[in-house]
Parts: sequence; structure tokens; C-alpha cells
Amino acid sequence: ILIVVYPYLTVLVAGAFILASLVKVFNVKELQAVYKLSLLTALAFLLIAPLPLLLHLGHPFRSYEIFLNPNFSSAMAMFGFVYAWYLMVVLILELWFTYRRDLIVWSETEKFPMKWIHRAIALFSTDISEKAVNFDKKVVKAITIIGIPSAFLLHGYVGFIFGSIKANPWWSSVLMPIVFLFSAIVSGIALVITLYMIIIPFKGGKIDMKCLDRMASFLFYAVIVDFSLELLDFIHRL
Repeated sequence: ILIVVYPYLTVLVAGAFILASLVKVFNVKELQAVYKLSLLTALAFLLIAPLPLLLHLGHPFRSYEIFLNPNFSSAMAMFGFVYAWYLMVVLILELWFTYRRDLIVWSETEKFPMKWIHRAIALFSTDISEKAVNFDKKVVKAITIIGIPSAFLLHGYVGFIFGSIKANPWWSSVLMPIVFLFSAIVSGIALVITLYMIIIPFKGGKIDMKCLDRMASFLFYAVIVDFSLELLDFIHRL
């Protein structure tokens, strides 16, 4: 069951990030309301995604050795580097530049200890000028452009690992990476919609129906493509 939980957590990460990328790269303005929520959702699930695999191992404390003694011929071992790239270079960097100005503003009005915590997270940056904020936006867009193929690689790689297992005929398929990718988009968008509809009323806010409708339309199209791929794969096996 732990092996099953792991790919499901990664699909949520990739899907949530792809939803966020629609705002910065494809300029879907209706989704601006869920941009930060999508990024935070992706980060939250990315941080816990390795836990099922670690709990499944007999000696989880040895897992760091894949970075110290990498086996370049092992697809599973190389996935550790793909995972680290996506976490450190894509998600954390994009979130830092997205929240840098907010962190500085919060630190100016808060008291100890949050004042110093936010200052430290902002790396003691104090520049919130228009030029600095515009630079942050440009960097975020560049990281998002890099992050889109990285998200495809993150979950397509999981599909590749499953698809390469010849012992299980229902997994062994060249379509498996693509099926995993569209399943990620479906699951990630559905999760963000659910969180948005729970968090906003809880905070006393008003749900943006244009944003919700836009997310639902993307979810609908993704479900159609995902179902078509699954059906095609099933017919091919018959």
C-alpha cells in the first residue's frame, strides 16, 4: 500500500504546479486567485511524498547514500536527483521569489519571534522597490518555464518506472508515462479546487466563481484526455 500511496502523492505535486504555471507562463488571469495556493499545495505534498517509500524500506536511514554513491544505471536511484532538483531548484526558489516582498512587509510589523523568522526566510533582504519586485516577477516566470518540463519529468519518470516493469502486463506500457502525467493534472487540479472551496469560506472570504469555473473547465478537459488514454491502453491490451 505504501508503494501505491507514493505515486499518488507525486501526482498531486505535479498537477498543482502545472495549474500554477498557467498563471505565470500562459497568463490565465482567472487563476490568479489560486496561484499561491497551488504552489504551497505542491510544496506541502512534495515534502511528504518520499515518506511512504522511506517507511517501506527496511533501513530508511540509509536512503541518503543514493546521493553519496549514485548508481547511474538505476532508474530508481536517479529519481532521487530528479526529486531533489524539483524541490530545491524549482519549487523552493519560485516560492521564495513569490513571497520575498511579503516576508519583508510582515517582518516590519511583527514582533519576536516571527519578525526574525520571516527576516531569516527572506535572507535579510530589505529591498521592496518597484524595480526589485519586477525582478522577482521575471525570475518567477523564468523558474516556472523551467518548472513545467521538470513537472513533466517528475511524474512522467514515475510512469516510466512503472511502465518498465515487464512482470506486470497491466503496467508495462509505453503510454504509462503519459497516463501518469494526465492523471497528475486531474488529481492536482481537483485537490486545489477542493482546498480553495474549503479555505476561502473558512477565512471569511468570497469564492471567485470565474476562477472556480476556469479550474473546472481545465479539470474537465484533463479528465477527457486521461480517460481516452486509459481506454486506448485498455483496447490495445485486448
